[in-house]
Amino acid sequence: MEKEIVDIMRDGEPKTAIWIGNDEFGIPKHLMQGEKQKGVILDDDGPRPWFWDGLCAIDGERYVYFSPCRIRPIYELATTARQNALKIVRNAAKALVSMNREYLDLTTGILPLSRLWIYGDDGILVLPPDLGDLFQIMRTEDRKDAELNRLIQGTAEKPFLLITEMAELLYYAASGRFPFASDAVRGSGYREVPISLYEKLPEKTEGFLNFIFHAKNREMREIMGNRDGGECLSWFITRSKDLEWPLGNISEEEKERRIRAAEEAPGYMDFFTRRERISKRNAFWRVKGTIIIVCTVIALCLGIFLWSYISGLLEPPTTKDLDQIGIIEAFYDAQNDCNPDELSTALKGCDAPQEMEIINLFVSSRTRMAYESYDPLIGADEWVESGKAAVPESSYIYGAIIDSIESTGKDSYIVHGTWYTPFPYNDSEQVVPDEGHLPVYEYSVTQSFTFTWNDRGWWNITDTEITGYSFIGAEMVETYPLLREI
Repeated sequence: MEKEIVDIMRDGEPKTAIWIGNDEFGIPKHLMQGEKQKGVILDDDGPRPWFWDGLCAIDGERYVYFSPCRIRPIYELATTARQNALKIVRNAAKALVSMNREYLDLTTGILPLSRLWIYGDDGILVLPPDLGDLFQIMRTEDRKDAELNRLIQGTAEKPFLLITEMAELLYYAASGRFPFASDAVRGSGYREVPISLYEKLPEKTEGFLNFIFHAKNREMREIMGNRDGGECLSWFITRSKDLEWPLGNISEEEKERRIRAAEEAPGYMDFFTRRERISKRNAFWRVKGTIIIVCTVIALCLGIFLWSYISGLLEPPTTKDLDQIGIIEAFYDAQNDCNPDELSTALKGCDAPQEMEIINLFVSSRTRMAYESYDPLIGADEWVESGKAAVPESSYIYGAIIDSIESTGKDSYIVHGTWYTPFPYNDSEQVVPDEGHLPVYEYSVTQSFTFTWNDRGWWNITDTEITGYSFIGAEMVETYPLLREI
């Protein structure tokens, strides 16, 4: 589609039209029933209603048309509307804060970009919900993903997301990129590329965006209070009033040139290489079908882990008197116990790749204990030593057995081990257990360790990675009923 906004003649009258999508499948009739909803225009003349006239097809493409006006795609914030981007985004926030809940009944908490259009020089047009629904139905999947899903910051509270979206539009205006669109950023904790790698903004403006993107849950809740997403935008409007925005308009070609220059710089490459590595590691170790845990339990566990981390910075680790081999053995003992605190006690400046797996099992087992007074976790070492005996039904067998530890150089080792898990790492390895049995999935895994001696007098693991794994098979373990007191 070359042009999304066109001028047409309809019944002998000039009209402005916006492309919605391909007309191959027609329009869902249920969306066209009832009274048309009105949109909102907000500029220096204040807010006023906006009405659309109808729908038409042009060369197999579907358009919505209305009285002639000068509008532009919201994406021109990064080019021909860049100079006025702050005012345009503030006008968008003012328009949304005045809308009732019907207009902002957003399943995701984000307003799709297809509902936002630049009006005039620095005004905003917000399309009504009925047109918004039509856009979302008729867009291609890639377009819907870019206009909605890629804007969602998974670490933010839902009522805070409209504030986040306004900040994302300013980030986009300055950089030409949306901060959370990349898979590497989304898969590594939503740590966006620092805006300073793209464009130099005034310190207060850059700090404002950084605060929104990285606000703690407590800070978000203080800002939100008991207000919904639209009402929360009053905070954004107030705090952005005195920001400086010294950026000028640029062409599309200049925007792309600046993006290439920024993304070819060493600082960007170093940042993104780390994001991609973290994202791939998290994706590899993500547990399929993880049990959904009550939010309060997760918050409690995260608090425990944070406390443990801070304590570890101040106190010697429990492994301080062990040599390198002893630390590796203690590391796998912690894995067998599903003890995230002990797993990380000797780590310095790195994360254990199996940490998220262990945290999920730890939280799940603690929840089961709270509700059923029964610990379902059985360490793989304990189970293997028992001759792989039958276990209580609904148990988890998990852990690693060290097969060999080999030195690969000064202060570095490779560990060959056999891992047992209650879940497969690939869907193709999934098996259906017989009645009275549970599956245990067996993998051959190699993991590297690098050690550094610190000036406080003990060894730290400063790098560890999974260097290889292969599926051995699934073993069916006999189970027996767990006797409970009545």
